[in-house]
Amino acid sequence: MFRRIILPLILLLTGLQIAFAQTTDAEKPKTVTDDLRKQAVQFLRETGSEVGTLRSLENRISLSSELAGLMWFSDEKEAATMYLTVINDFKQLLAEYDSQMTALGAVPADVGSGVDESEKSRVMRKFIKALGVRQQIALSLAEHDPTLAYNFYYDTLSLVSNAEFREQIDQRDSYFEIQLMKLIAAKEPAKAADFGRRTLAKGVNWSHLELLRTIYAKDADKGAEFGVEIVKKLRADKLTSETAYTIVSVLQEGAAGLETAKKSGKRPMFAEADLRDLSETLAQFVLAQEAGSIDGVSFIGSIERFSPSRAAQIRTKFAIKTKAAATTVNNETVTSAPSIEAVAPPVDGKVPVDTRKEQADTMEKLQKLSSKELPKEERDKIVADARKIIAGLGNKQEKIMALSMIASQVAAAGDKELAAEIMRDAERLVNPAPKSYRDFMEIWFLASGYAQADPEKAFPILDDALFRLNDTLTAFIKVGEFMDESGEMIEDGEVQLGALGGSMVNGLTRELGIANGPIRALAIADFDKTKALANRFDRTEVRILAKLLILRAVLGDEAAKNQATS
Repeated sequence: MFRRIILPLILLLTGLQIAFAQTTDAEKPKTVTDDLRKQAVQFLRETGSEVGTLRSLENRISLSSELAGLMWFSDEKEAATMYLTVINDFKQLLAEYDSQMTALGAVPADVGSGVDESEKSRVMRKFIKALGVRQQIALSLAEHDPTLAYNFYYDTLSLVSNAEFREQIDQRDSYFEIQLMKLIAAKEPAKAADFGRRTLAKGVNWSHLELLRTIYAKDADKGAEFGVEIVKKLRADKLTSETAYTIVSVLQEGAAGLETAKKSGKRPMFAEADLRDLSETLAQFVLAQEAGSIDGVSFIGSIERFSPSRAAQIRTKFAIKTKAAATTVNNETVTSAPSIEAVAPPVDGKVPVDTRKEQADTMEKLQKLSSKELPKEERDKIVADARKIIAGLGNKQEKIMALSMIASQVAAAGDKELAAEIMRDAERLVNPAPKSYRDFMEIWFLASGYAQADPEKAFPILDDALFRLNDTLTAFIKVGEFMDESGEMIEDGEVQLGALGGSMVNGLTRELGIANGPIRALAIADFDKTKALANRFDRTEVRILAKLLILRAVLGDEAAKNQATS
């Protein structure tokens, strides 16, 4: 429901990103200047004051952690001080809710839902919100110091006094914990492996393989050591249907890893002897099952690589035939479909022409458009061919995005007149008074195109759209309040941004923040006008999110470049 409430803002950000997913180096905006960076830091401090006006403590903590993360790009010492305040505020919040739950005698079963207005239920909902804020802080910290993020996440669990609650939280957050470890592995693989061993006590699952791949990519020896621990745990635990499929994944990963290790000379992710033992364990488990109670076909391929004889026994027991046109599985005959190549007749005796080849050739030429050395006649011809292809597209959004991309390329080459003409074609496709989802999407694509081709024309388009969007946002929030009687997502008239485990704030400022190119282009063109766009939002929490996006586009400029070249 919350994502639907905030949908228009998400559309703005995703629209900006999609339109420039294939931007070339020549199109990228100029590097942020020191003066602009100083202005952005001042803007950050002003935004921090605005965060302090929010009614919800959870929102203040979540958004303050994002501001601390953005300050890190400019001043690590000041950022560390900001994080210290955030962490202390969070610990106080969690301790307060924990104390209230203890006083009420709350247990996990008291988690309320719907319109349950008992005191226990209300406190439990606040406690769950606080856990979402905990994830938000950890994600913010992890971008800069993954180990500190993990230590914060691990240590704050001890603040929960109820052992049953603590265990429930620990189990529920297992996947998130592994994601933090993957971030650590990118910088400190040995430490990530040590942390990973702790989580094996809960049982091995597919996320451990994700962690293993990350560790192994950075340090093959440490990865192999962690692989040994995974195998030990799988062999020690009682085998179930769920863990059987985990072993299949390990065998598949291990088999591929053995081949790769032979070529690279590195230590393999899993030792062949360990994989053979796991294969035997898995084979015994499969053979112990009743025919029809398990899909034997799912296991044969993984087992056969290390134990052909066991694979043969499984085929016999489950009546699985090999390499035949008709395969019997559980006494049912499954006939293989003929290949398309074998039956597809030629059209009029000729091979069908791939019409996409022309499009591919044209797109390849478009990548050269930004070259100022390209003769104008050749550039005009490429653009004409591209516009012909675009005219044949059935989707207006695709047309607008494609025209915007061409215009930005042409503008980068210095042909402002042609770029303006192309953008006018795009502008004719949009509704200047957007009302529907699609209308707003098309406006965003148009504005993102102008952000690169002619920023001064992007500002009034966005300004008008955001003015119209405020009414839509207000309506969404009112509907949300009407539906959310428990106050789980909207409390005291304020959207609870930290309630989604950090995914909203973190997603908007990072995943959707990959729309940095157009936003950065606007900031470089006119920072004051760009700030004014964010201030166009009436709602404080939405306005702050927009400001965070601008700050990330500016302050994260050097970090993004360094990451791209590393």
